[in-house]
Amino acid sequence: MKVVNPLSGRFSDEQDNRRRHARFKLEVDLTVRSKRLGPIPGFSIDISESGMSATIPVKLQIGEDVELHINLPIGSLDVQAFVRNRNAFRHGFEFADNEVARQLIAGYLR
Repeated sequence: MKVVNPLSGRFSDEQDNRRRHARFKLEVDLTVRSKRLGPIPGFSIDISESGMSATIPVKLQIGEDVELHINLPIGSLDVQAFVRNRNAFRHGFEFADNEVARQLIAGYLR
């Protein structure tokens, strides 16, 4: 069962213990730029230092290389990512090795 801590916004469940980085609820607009499908509007669900999940109106291929344009409250961020999983229109993205983006996101999450 997933429970969101109302003070931190952090998810708390058994799966959280197996993750590299804690996930935090984040609901912002984003654009997924796919080489195959072009720009796709979406909405984020949660984020961590290593990736994020979002809903988009199409199904991307697992392993697909995309660019995410994330509209964070502190400003926009473009980051390369890979589609790691998909459940209907919910997609899990893992950020590519982009240390600057990871540092910005880690700073925002703190």
